[in-house]
Amino acid sequence: MATAMVAAILLTLPFESAGLLPSDLFAVAPEGPNRLWDENVSVLALGLMLGFMGGAILLAAKIVYRAPVAAFLWPGRRLSWRQLGIGFAVMSVVGGVSVLVYNLIDPIGPPPIFNPAYSIESRLTYILAASVGLLIAAAAEEVAFRGVLLRVTGGLTRSLILLCLINALIFSAVHLDPDPVAFIARALSGLVWTWAALRLGGIEFAIGTHWANNLAIALLGEPLSGAGLSAEAIPVSALALEFVSLVIVLAAAERLARNRQAQSPA
Repeated sequence: MATAMVAAILLTLPFESAGLLPSDLFAVAPEGPNRLWDENVSVLALGLMLGFMGGAILLAAKIVYRAPVAAFLWPGRRLSWRQLGIGFAVMSVVGGVSVLVYNLIDPIGPPPIFNPAYSIESRLTYILAASVGLLIAAAAEEVAFRGVLLRVTGGLTRSLILLCLINALIFSAVHLDPDPVAFIARALSGLVWTWAALRLGGIEFAIGTHWANNLAIALLGEPLSGAGLSAEAIPVSALALEFVSLVIVLAAAERLARNRQAQSPA
């Protein structure tokens, strides 16, 4: 989720300089009973900014390649809501459990949606705002990386392994996170999402899992602004939990891919 915050901050710089946006739009919201109201603004602004960025990248690719938009998202077929839904469901369970277990290992306080310090109204609104904002943000990132970037790198090599590695490394590098454990964890996520996009012929599953992953962090871990800009180093032990989670996600994607192949006419 940090890459989303970094990209959004960079995108807002020209608008902040012109006085069109407040300079503290993506700053860590101050703790207090009204914190989640501030988080609502941040997460919706994040979705708006990244949605704009993803749309611009997709439009540029459409013009350069002279290809329809679907050619970068789910080439040769229609949007599969089933793949998106399954990806979201799998990662909701896996990601939710992972965040809760990690919170037991390294406690950061009660999950935002269960924290009695915040009003019920602000918590419910935060769930809605985070769901909408992070869906747009996840979709925008998947369009950029597993959509357009994968199409570009696909013109350089036909090796699935190389495509996954290149995409994963670039995806992790743009987070601008100096923590090596965080770099590896994000690269692993990028690798699995790239593999899923290649095997399933579209980015819907990756969008669903990416969305659920970020949503689990925002709702069960730490409010968005704190989670996205945290400077704390991630312990190496977290990689084991990340690895197990991604193996489950990878298995789900493979199962979907094989079912899809079995249903295809010979």
